Amino acid sequence: MREAVPIRRIVVEARELFREHGYEGASMRDLADRVGLRPQSLYTRFPSKESLVREVLALTLDDVLVDLPDPATDWRGAWQTLIGRIAETFETRGRCVGLHLAYGVTAQTPDARDAVRAFFVRLRDVMAGTLKAGTISEPASVAADTLAQLEGATLWITTEGDLEPLRHAVERALRVGEREGRSM
Repeated sequence: MREAVPIRRIVVEARELFREHGYEGASMRDLADRVGLRPQSLYTRFPSKESLVREVLALTLDDVLVDLPDPATDWRGAWQTLIGRIAETFETRGRCVGLHLAYGVTAQTPDARDAVRAFFVRLRDVMAGTLKAGTISEPASVAADTLAQLEGATLWITTEGDLEPLRHAVERALRVGEREGRSM
C-alpha cells in the first residue's frame, strides 16, 4: 500500500509546476508523477487543474504573509519584511507564480482567473495597509506601483538572468516613506 500524499505536498509541487511551465504547460499527469500518485488518485483530491490554482496562490500568500511584524507598531519592519520575502522568492525561483498564472488563465478558466486576481488584490491590499499604517500618502497607489516594479523585474530575471532590475526595485521600495518619515 502506498503512503498517503499530504495535500500540502501536492499544492507545493503544483506551484512548482505552474512556476516552471505556466498554467497551460502544467498537467495533472505531471503533477501525479511528481508526487507519486496515479492520476485518478490525484483527481479525487483536486477535480481539475483549475481547482489547484486557488490553493497554490493561498499557499503562496501564506508564505509571504506569515508572521509579518504588526504594521500598527512597526510599519517599516513589516514593509521591509514583505518586500524582502517577495524579492527572495523572485531571486530563488526566478518568477512569481501568480504572474506566470495570470498569463495562462482565460475566460475558459474563470475560477483560476478569479483566484489570480484575488491573489494580487490581497497582496496589494496588505502592502497598502502597511503603508497606510506609516501614514504614506496614496498607499494603494504606492503599493500597486511597487508591486508592478517588483513583478516587472522578473522579466529580466527570466529572459537575461539579470537580478539588477529586481535589486533596484527593492531599493526603491525600501525608500518608500523616507521623505514622509522625516517630515513627521
